Amino acid sequence: MLTAHNPDTIAPPVAFYSHGIEVPAGARVLHIAGVVGITKEMTVPIGFEAQHRQLWLNVIEILKSADMGVEDLVRLNVFSLDPADVFMVSEGRQEFLNGHKPVSTYLAVLGLARPEFLVEMDAIACKVD
Repeated sequence: MLTAHNPDTIAPPVAFYSHGIEVPAGARVLHIAGVVGITKEMTVPIGFEAQHRQLWLNVIEILKSADMGVEDLVRLNVFSLDPADVFMVSEGRQEFLNGHKPVSTYLAVLGLARPEFLVEMDAIACKVD
């Protein structure tokens, strides 16, 4: 079981995440590479919201392949081209994480691997069997 650490001696998280997550001994660890909002058919949806939704669907499929779920996510790193996207990123976390709050970092960047990509996320998940 993952343990969140949000001590009351510091400011609370400013969005839908935890300051720290403790992973128990013996947990399997899954490192997920940067995932973008591209479909299995290799099409890139138009617009940030559509790409962000597809990104989450892709991450969930990767988790399933390791017999894990969103509740096993420990860390998310999200990169987008527009700082204003942070609000949609937060909404996405609330929609897909079912109340789970992994550690999260959001960065606005100048570009991603291909010009049509608007958002990318890498992640770490852990599970004790």
